[in-house]
Amino acid sequence: MFITYHHLEMHLDPRFDYYPAQLWAAVEQDLQWPWFYVQIARRDKREVIASTLLLQYAHDLAWIIESQSKHAWVEQVQIVTPAHLNGHSRWLMEPLQEVCVVQDEAGVSGLLFKVENDVRYSLHPTRDLEKLLVINVLFSAESDLGRR
Repeated sequence: MFITYHHLEMHLDPRFDYYPAQLWAAVEQDLQWPWFYVQIARRDKREVIASTLLLQYAHDLAWIIESQSKHAWVEQVQIVTPAHLNGHSRWLMEPLQEVCVVQDEAGVSGLLFKVENDVRYSLHPTRDLEKLLVINVLFSAESDLGRR
């Protein structure tokens, strides 16, 4: 979850119309949890404008993917993972290949994230990822990026 503070809200020249959006100099993330850096493109008459969304939850990413149209589409998705999940000494940002809902033999569900070089991260309590069954693919870079 991203936290905002009133004292960090930016107040720009009123001639720039950002309504109903608010602009922030900084946001805080209170959980050491993965999040998504999603580049979207929007067609505005003759030009394409790109912007980036910071998403906390996989279901929000899935909703954005399902909402794509010829006027707005996802160009790339990065996953940002904390050290305890990625096994490094720092946060990492990597191109995301897939997000899957997985389930173990006892029926306990969780998420599995696939990045380049067949590296996988999971929020499922089972550490042996080979024992997890893919129930649903929420995002696949191969089939979901650049759909128009």
